[in-house]
Amino acid sequence: MHHRLHYKMAAKLCVGLTVFSSHTELIMKIPYIAGVMLLLACSVITPASAEPKFTFESVISPDEMASLIRSKLPLGISRAVVRRKFVDEGRATLKVKADGSGIEKYIYDINLCHYYIWRWNISADYDVNDQLRQAYVNGNIVFPDGNPQRLIPKVAEEGKKASIHRLQRPRPEAYKGEKSLGFLLFDRDSDSSTSDDQALIGAGPSRADPMNMGKLVTYTDVDPWRSIFDFDAAERIVPYQGDCREVDRHMKSQR
Repeated sequence: MHHRLHYKMAAKLCVGLTVFSSHTELIMKIPYIAGVMLLLACSVITPASAEPKFTFESVISPDEMASLIRSKLPLGISRAVVRRKFVDEGRATLKVKADGSGIEKYIYDINLCHYYIWRWNISADYDVNDQLRQAYVNGNIVFPDGNPQRLIPKVAEEGKKASIHRLQRPRPEAYKGEKSLGFLLFDRDSDSSTSDDQALIGAGPSRADPMNMGKLVTYTDVDPWRSIFDFDAAERIVPYQGDCREVDRHMKSQR
């Protein structure tokens, strides 16, 4: 409350100086040093409600990301606003499905001191008016009342044979830890070129923090394209913002 009152009082004084700056006799009455300090203060005053730019590093867990999306990017918001948040501010790599379905994703990779490559895979479904109809965090839906998740029937298509593959997603940058991420892929027609009939089962950590990576999160019935196992490459793999030497000491103590 006190900060708010101080801001309002300072803002009023700055407005007054702006309005009457042409009256030299008013300015001359202000001691020189105090006047300079006041003008500097006026130049940096910003509303307390100004929101900092979004960064992926500021979010630790998939649950936190889902909560952020629900609060900042509700259903019906425009595609441009979502892109501004994740691509322009967050610097994620944009990938758009080429089939004209109105589906796109924003991927961002963080190198957790070479122990694990954390992938944020935020995907979104839009309608013909470019309004958000559903969002996904690493393949899991965000809005229970949005477009329902498309589930793949676990039986083969008529006249075709289904298959289950054990696959690896290479992560050579994580040479101290998880150099490869394993998962099971169900393919309803055994044709790897058609990805709209595939679903995977896999697991990964619950926190993007090498000092505490949380519990194991199991992903089931997830679209591979929306998942942390997605083979699309991000434009960059950004380094962990903390001290990797401290992380190394922590990892050594856990052995």
